[in-house]
Amino acid sequence: MTQRSHGWRLPVLVLALVLMAAAPRAAERNLGREISNEKNLCLLNGGDDCPQSKMTIIELIEGLKRELARGGAVYTPEELKKLQAKLEQYEFYYDRLMYGNTD
Repeated sequence: MTQRSHGWRLPVLVLALVLMAAAPRAAERNLGREISNEKNLCLLNGGDDCPQSKMTIIELIEGLKRELARGGAVYTPEELKKLQAKLEQYEFYYDRLMYGNTD
């Protein structure tokens, strides 16, 4: 009887464990991001509508830009103004943090 090599099992098992460990974190990050025509209440209102993990300032800026691009099909004009104001505020904070600009 010949013995089969089972050396491939360990790398496959390690890869599966890494992917399973990363999945909940990725799902948690996406809680604040809506896929359909629903509003992203986390970016719009903050507070209780946001996932437990906090977004980075870059993720906030990207999310606000993405939601603004969805425009009037999803948001009212007042909500778009609110999102635009938040985007400008976070871009100001980012500029200040990265470059020390105060203007």
